[in-house]
Amino acid sequence: MLRAKSTISAVTPKIILLLLSCLFLVSAAIFGLVGSYRVDVLRTDLANAIAARDVAERRRVTQETELKTRETAVAGAEAKIAEAENKATKAQTELLKLQNEKAELESKLNASRNEIASLQKRIGEARPAASPSQNPDTASKPEQQRTTPRPSVQIAQESVEEATPPPPQPKRRKIAPRKTPEVVSTPEITSYSSAKALATFTPLPKYPARARSPGVTGIGVCIVSVDPASGSVTGASMEQSTGDPTLDKSAVNAFRKWRFKPGTVSKVRIPIEFTMAGASH
Repeated sequence: MLRAKSTISAVTPKIILLLLSCLFLVSAAIFGLVGSYRVDVLRTDLANAIAARDVAERRRVTQETELKTRETAVAGAEAKIAEAENKATKAQTELLKLQNEKAELESKLNASRNEIASLQKRIGEARPAASPSQNPDTASKPEQQRTTPRPSVQIAQESVEEATPPPPQPKRRKIAPRKTPEVVSTPEITSYSSAKALATFTPLPKYPARARSPGVTGIGVCIVSVDPASGSVTGASMEQSTGDPTLDKSAVNAFRKWRFKPGTVSKVRIPIEFTMAGASH
């Protein structure tokens, strides 16, 4: 009996050691599995974080690219605006210069017209006096007319008035007709006021309804060709378009209906401006 007890007592520590070792091995395996699972989770989290960081970096690069593109577009638009402003300033300067030149030309034209009118008046007064049918004294002395200038004509006219009564009106018309197209020396009319002073019928261009509704405006110049003998308009065209065909057509149709005094003008340039208030000159 003593041997059996001693054998049991000797075997018991070994069993306990085996159990403890098995327990430790199981615990180590459990901890290893838990650790490997945590490592996998950490690796997954790290991969997700790296992917999120890459996406964020791509977004940042894309946003920077878009921002640079927008900045470039804004800079280009600002440059175009500055260029347009410069062009508008130059156009305004040129327009003021043209308006000043136009005013100077109109003043010169009026002065030339007045000078031509005075010359026509002098010619009309001088022709009856210089006519050989009305002044036999001057007809019998051609040499004196050649050598003596205008004062002799005036003196002859005075003597005729003293000796004979003035000729009847029809004879004057035959001698010095008023509608001599030789007044082609008249300069070209370049203003509405000058053209209207020589015209007998001046209908204004109408502002078309199709152009009025969208608010179309424009400035142009119309050339009108006139028959000097009759004063009728033979043709009209736009030298400078208003920028809209409807406005050009309205202006041409109106100026074709104009009528001028015979023997006054052969060509007229009429500036015209269409605004929201209508057509002005």
